[in-house]
Amino acid sequence: MCRLFGFRSAVPSRTHRSLILAQNSLAHQALQHRHGWGIGHYPGGGAPEVLNSVAPASECPVFREASRSLSARTFVVHVRKATVGRIAAENLHPFVCGQWMFAHNGTIHGFSEVRPWLRERGLPGREPAGETDSEALFLYLLGELARAGLAAPAPGPTDPERPAAIGRCLAAALDALETEIRWRAIAPAALNFLLTDGALFLGNRRGRELWFSTQKRHCADALTCPEVSKPCLLRERPAQTEVPVNHLLIASEPIGEEDIWEEVPEGQMVLVGPDFRLHRIG
Repeated sequence: MCRLFGFRSAVPSRTHRSLILAQNSLAHQALQHRHGWGIGHYPGGGAPEVLNSVAPASECPVFREASRSLSARTFVVHVRKATVGRIAAENLHPFVCGQWMFAHNGTIHGFSEVRPWLRERGLPGREPAGETDSEALFLYLLGELARAGLAAPAPGPTDPERPAAIGRCLAAALDALETEIRWRAIAPAALNFLLTDGALFLGNRRGRELWFSTQKRHCADALTCPEVSKPCLLRERPAQTEVPVNHLLIASEPIGEEDIWEEVPEGQMVLVGPDFRLHRIG
């Protein structure tokens, strides 16, 4: 098991409160998940960058400094409790491929049996750098997106249907993987993950607890936040046809009391695209 946290925000934001200061911060959760950490973000909206270490996040000064200093519109953060693969830098999440970034909470049981199936369907021309089931799952999902013509943004104006199409493609890929696992009589896999290309941001729940938040009880940064309409401060999320959300947080556990957390139902994905319309698939 591992722990995930990430967000997509309409304005550049920092992670210090969620990673360090909150009552159930990721640093606190890392007391039980001590096999390394990774913080991925998109500085200036460009290519993804990852800072990581095999040191426990709960004790690592670099983790604390990064949480204080980094600011971006999209973050993916992971603390690891190793199940498949050594405690080594190449096995740390989040994983990056081109513009895409991915972090996984769960295990593909019987991975040695399933690995050839995943690699056969993985992204052409790309082999895993590490040993984990998580990286193999990432490349399999990207392979399915590539075959559907969804791995790269379409040229021209943003397609408002693309986020939901990506969600449906990934759901079908996960169904196919679970069918293969059942056929081999292997225990069900846990397939919670975060996936983003910097503009689209998606959280999937299969087999583990997962939570999301678009609304806040209060905001310590409300007076300095450049967001004008602040739909996040409405106690109920506005109807999708009226006003889009201005941020989406996804986490393995509710992080703190500032945000209003909702549980993602088992088997469902929650995602936003570049227009910040909220989609729930599955």
